[in-house]
Amino acid sequence: MQPRKRRRKPIIDFVLIAVLASLTAAVVLFVLADTEKNTATEKKEKANHISTESSAFEGISITTDASNNPNIPYALHYPKTEDDAFNKEVRNYVSTAKKAYLKELETLAQSEDDDVIPSLTIDLETVPFKDHYFSFLLTNTTYTGGIDEKAMIKTYFYDNMHKKRVTLAEVLGNDSSYLEKLAAYVQNDLLTNEEWQASLITDNVMRATAPKWENFERFAFRDDTLVFYFDDYELTASATTTPTVEVPLNFINPILAEGYQVDNTSAKNILSPPVRELDPNGKYVALTFDDGPEPGSTEKILDVLDKYDAKATFFLLGNRVQYYPEIVQEELKRGHEIGNHSWSHPVLTNLGIAQVQQEVNRTEEAIRNAIGQGATVFRPPYGAVNDTVRAQIPTPVILWSIDTLDWKHRNASQLLPMVKKSMHNHAVILMHDIHQSTADGLDSVLAYLSSEGYEFITVSEMEKLTANY
Repeated sequence: MQPRKRRRKPIIDFVLIAVLASLTAAVVLFVLADTEKNTATEKKEKANHISTESSAFEGISITTDASNNPNIPYALHYPKTEDDAFNKEVRNYVSTAKKAYLKELETLAQSEDDDVIPSLTIDLETVPFKDHYFSFLLTNTTYTGGIDEKAMIKTYFYDNMHKKRVTLAEVLGNDSSYLEKLAAYVQNDLLTNEEWQASLITDNVMRATAPKWENFERFAFRDDTLVFYFDDYELTASATTTPTVEVPLNFINPILAEGYQVDNTSAKNILSPPVRELDPNGKYVALTFDDGPEPGSTEKILDVLDKYDAKATFFLLGNRVQYYPEIVQEELKRGHEIGNHSWSHPVLTNLGIAQVQQEVNRTEEAIRNAIGQGATVFRPPYGAVNDTVRAQIPTPVILWSIDTLDWKHRNASQLLPMVKKSMHNHAVILMHDIHQSTADGLDSVLAYLSSEGYEFITVSEMEKLTANY
């Protein structure tokens, strides 16, 4: 008798079939998911194309991020340098602009407005300055509906030698007082420009040109100017006129840090004393100081002048300027007039023409080296001058009408009596900033003159006033 075969229970067959079906489904899902993932990746890779090409400038490349999707058009161009930190900063700006654009497209898609053809472009302009500086101008133009495209400017100023971005604060030597002067110039240029006056919104101009570093981040060195940029609608009610302000470099040369200065400074520049309308019947006095600069006493005199909002004229010796250029820079910075007083203080009428020229020219060179501009006036030592000497002087020759004799008495308490004794309207007062006694006695002199109603002006202003009097 053969043994009877055992039959599998139906439930086991069902379980096996279910397991096989589950495995098969899992494999199918995995394959489909992987295929979908690969397809999505391929689509994503095909959605845009990023490339980098060399530019005409060593160490500077141009990166392009362009869309391959006709429904999401954009073309982005931006610089790439040898500085990773700078590159990251630029990429972050571009990426933020791109994300904002894509988000607007999502909103546009929900509106079902088929008539709008959106666009985003970031155009790059590279402007070289001197040997190793570059201004990068990125113009972001976006259109996602509405009447006008909107353009925004982003700029970067880059030092290709030291591989770093340079801010306007660094360009101005981190001097906030220089920013105030520059901001006032930009503001005045905007508000007095006839081309823009009709469309400018005054409150917007005042806000955008307030002396804050962040208000002046969009700038570029272009040719012989420093250009400041503003966005569409930032200052005006429409985008048809978007103002820019071009500031001549030779006008702002005295406030630029050394590495950014140009060769010449204009005679009338941002640190020049302001042009004032003087009343022919007013009371004016010109304070002058000879033989400096001198550490300590000159600096105290500058502080006293500031106290009374007084502008003076300093006649400098070239052999002292070469040692203390920073004091001359401070004199100019505070709005005073700079004069030439010869190199070594000789009696010029006892010298030959070549020697006179040397005395004048050496001092002129020292002053230019110190502040980037020459003297506007000249005073001969001891007041010794004749026609031959005058013929060698390229600027007005200035003497005085009141000699305080501070060089002789060296007594702070004698300064005021000497002024009172000879004081008259339109006086030009001679003092010497090399003497500490003069610095110590000056406050009482200015207090007295102020109480008598005198205004303090430079000798050039006095020359102009008396010439027309």
